[in-house]
Amino acid sequence: MEVRIIGSGKDKRLKGILTAIHSDIHMTSTDIALLHALITYYIQAGQGDVFQISRSGLMRISKILSTRTYHKSIKKLIRLGYILYEPSYHPKFGSRVSWADGQDSKKV
Repeated sequence: MEVRIIGSGKDKRLKGILTAIHSDIHMTSTDIALLHALITYYIQAGQGDVFQISRSGLMRISKILSTRTYHKSIKKLIRLGYILYEPSYHPKFGSRVSWADGQDSKKV
């Protein structure tokens, strides 16, 4: 299945991510839902290289109810090379995320 995204520039990055998940046997529906939530935050933030997220917002969008499941999935997305994650321990500032450039350098 071919993924088609209309536009250019940063849309190529999204196309690469969406194409990669189609062939990634390690991705579960929870991981894909969380990735969808991250893409939503990315688009709302104006598609900058780095964007801020909140755990509660991502959990709400992705319909993840357990913080344990959220942390497991976010760590998996980091390990598989989809995102770079910089945690924030400040209650008012969200963690910072950017898209990793190397889906081909996944670790299993």
